[in-house]
Amino acid sequence: MKKFKKNKYWLETFFWIIFLFGIEVIFRVVENFQVFDYATLRIFFSCVFLGTVLEFFLSFFSKRKTRNIIGGIVLFIATLYAWAQVGFRNFLGIFISIGTSNQFGAVTSYIKDFLLSFHFEYYFLWIPFLLFCFFFFVSKDEKEQEYQSHRFISGCSILGTAVIYGLTLVLPFMQNSLQLVTNVKLFLEPVHSSVAMNQFGSSMFGLLDIRQSVFPIQVFDDFTLENLEEGESKRKLIDDTVWKEVIDEEKNAAYNTLNRYFINQKVSSNNEKTGYFKGKNVIVIMLESVSDIILNETYFPNFHKMLENGWFWENHYSPRNACATGDNEFSGMTSLYPINTSCTVNTYPNNTYFSAIFEVFKRNGYQTTSFHDLDSHYYPRDIFHKNMGSSEYYDGNRLGISFDSNNFIEWPSDVELMEKSTSIFTQEKPFMTWITTVTAHQPYDASSTYGDKYLSMFDDTSYSMSLKHYLSKLKVTDDALGTLMNELEAKGLLKDTVIILYGDHYPYGLSPKDVQMASSYDVSIPNQIEKTPFLIYQSDLEKKTFTEKTSYMNLLPTVLNLFDLNYDSRFYLGEDLFSSSFSGRVVFADGSWEDAYARYDAAKGTITYFDPKNVYTEEQVKQINTEIYQKKEMSKLAITNNYFSYLEESIQKKEAKQEE
Repeated sequence: MKKFKKNKYWLETFFWIIFLFGIEVIFRVVENFQVFDYATLRIFFSCVFLGTVLEFFLSFFSKRKTRNIIGGIVLFIATLYAWAQVGFRNFLGIFISIGTSNQFGAVTSYIKDFLLSFHFEYYFLWIPFLLFCFFFFVSKDEKEQEYQSHRFISGCSILGTAVIYGLTLVLPFMQNSLQLVTNVKLFLEPVHSSVAMNQFGSSMFGLLDIRQSVFPIQVFDDFTLENLEEGESKRKLIDDTVWKEVIDEEKNAAYNTLNRYFINQKVSSNNEKTGYFKGKNVIVIMLESVSDIILNETYFPNFHKMLENGWFWENHYSPRNACATGDNEFSGMTSLYPINTSCTVNTYPNNTYFSAIFEVFKRNGYQTTSFHDLDSHYYPRDIFHKNMGSSEYYDGNRLGISFDSNNFIEWPSDVELMEKSTSIFTQEKPFMTWITTVTAHQPYDASSTYGDKYLSMFDDTSYSMSLKHYLSKLKVTDDALGTLMNELEAKGLLKDTVIILYGDHYPYGLSPKDVQMASSYDVSIPNQIEKTPFLIYQSDLEKKTFTEKTSYMNLLPTVLNLFDLNYDSRFYLGEDLFSSSFSGRVVFADGSWEDAYARYDAAKGTITYFDPKNVYTEEQVKQINTEIYQKKEMSKLAITNNYFSYLEESIQKKEAKQEE
């Protein structure tokens, strides 16, 4: 022991390991991950590896003070990273990665709200760093050390620990049989950030994220041509004979994996609601920061009026993705999953999608347009809307709506958006238009024109000022819905127009306590805070409420069936809500899911049943997870390879060649 104390090399290595592992243990406690788990053992070996590598590097500096400063910087970065990640998870709903780094703007614009959202226990992550400062910077031992003789043993230790760590990725007893993705695939391609955080820890995930950004790896499964579904011609626009020829000639592995996956998807069939709105105009409105708080009839009479002549899904969810607004808009338009580690619409705005909502309606004779009352500060809608088939996109500037693009407290008026957009999209019929609102956007802790406009309505409540500001802004959005209906009625178009509304995400600028005060459901239950309204309104509809669980992923296939359009149902990863095979399952950003029977937590690999009499077998859970994993992986592969543009061009070339 005396010799060990005299030899500072191994003592310092031991301390680096303990400090790094201390951060990880506290991280697991804060994130409610299991501490006594094989994943914790795997993380311990990663800390042994990282701590040994760190001391090996520091051994080249003879002065202890220099080593302490460099090591302290590394420890500070590891702590700051873990601390920021729990904050991002709490504020944005996801762990952030390099691919989603542009969401730093969403944080820096509302830095006060971000910091106020931190729970007290998050600061416990700084304990190991503070202990380091106490033990090392207080120490007065400034003697120079020479560690050349230890480097060989240290190198062997690094190699041995790396081998042991590699074994933890494959040893059967260290795997969770219900995990969404295997640890080997997760290590090679850490796109499921919450699962990776649980299995590898924050420090290793950070390093894997950097490696994936610099040296990207794609891991995907192949699919064979079997069990092809024959369906109605309207649901299979692409001739399978031509498609198979494309597959036979294609040499690119990614394209052929996608070809084989999509050609094997089930073809939807007609149901009792097919063509229910055939020939009518349609307006889809994505409501900024609107949760089921809008169901309050006293405060929001226009939405309530629409409820009286609408179909309402009371268990609709809008899971937050890397870019909660832009990516959820993307999914509503395409029925594809956005990439969990990328702000999809910002990273791939130039992709084209012949299956997107605009393109399908346009092919079926509709005039397509889209509107938003802000500019392209956050998302390049002027690019990706047109690439999805919107004939004309109008932002706030083009509509002549006044706003200050440098002021993220004052937001444009949704009322003005409705007034100016209706005069444009109603000029030609039938029309299909998409409107994205913005007035209800955070922040809510500061005074603003619309945040103060209706404050007096809430004088008799015990609501916080932040909640009152939000409700005032939401009241403006409700006014906008009234304006839209009035404009359509004045033009004689209300009866022939279907209006579809969904929230992009709940108002996460509010604290859960504030959301709870204005909500009728318990937001402390996992996933419940992600609830948003989904309503299909038409002036002649009989009011109906549906209890099945759903999300924006199901919007597009449902709408296409209701309007009985010609489309290929195999390219949509959501489901038609009126299909006899509708699963009623919501998939969240990290691969977690919830249906009528159970709630699956992808990060922890655990499942909770609502009724012990209705449970899945382990094989059924694995099958559900496999299906979800494949959908998310194929979505990612399709987006990163601009697959739909490739397929459209390949089919057209093949058909042209056949005609010749």
